[in-house]
Amino acid sequence: MVRRPSPLLTAGLAYAGALALLLLAPALPGIGGTGDANTILSDAPAMVLLGACVLVLLPARDELGALALLALGAGLLAAACTEAGAIALGDVLKALFAGALGLGLARLLAEPAVVVAVPLFVAAIDVASVAGGPTELLARDDSRPGEFISLYLPAWGGGRAGVIGVADLVFLGFFASGAWRFGLRRRATAAALLAALPATLLAQVLLDRTVPALPALAAALLAPNADLLPGLVRRQPARRS
Repeated sequence: MVRRPSPLLTAGLAYAGALALLLLAPALPGIGGTGDANTILSDAPAMVLLGACVLVLLPARDELGALALLALGAGLLAAACTEAGAIALGDVLKALFAGALGLGLARLLAEPAVVVAVPLFVAAIDVASVAGGPTELLARDDSRPGEFISLYLPAWGGGRAGVIGVADLVFLGFFASGAWRFGLRRRATAAALLAALPATLLAQVLLDRTVPALPALAAALLAPNADLLPGLVRRQPARRS
């Protein structure tokens, strides 16, 4: 019988891997300087690893107190790292903060209909506000407040390749928690959520225009579970312990 690694070990590996990649990226050989190919090469693996940092928190999705403490502690440390210029460590801590916050919100809003309503709502809002919104991928917001609500991704070979909004990872955790809690397809949903941010990046580079991230995350939750959603909406609200 093959034993699965413990959730704590899995989480440790995800966060260590993300931190290592973010620290090593400037020393890795880039492709074509700051061109589109190097942007995709730099951002896609980092996005997947940071998304994984959110998903590994799912075993604690019902531990509201622990999630609140994680969000508070990680948020304070992330702000301190941002202030000190420790970008890589700050990114990982922001992913921890976003994941804990997203799972905590999903626990507070643990109703079946919310799993469908919230993705549709936030996707519509993101489409309407993406031009200046904080969740824009590859954002050009260099303002001081923007530093605290964004994860800056280093380019291979040096420089900055792109940005993920903290809100994107919050909703990634929120959507994943809904899939886990209400019996949706876990593996398919997790794979789709991990692919959503790199897919948005690729679309943005190919179209040479801003592409909102939250609609892709919403589709990653809803599309693999489309046949299960009508029954989910009709389900009685969950009892809270």
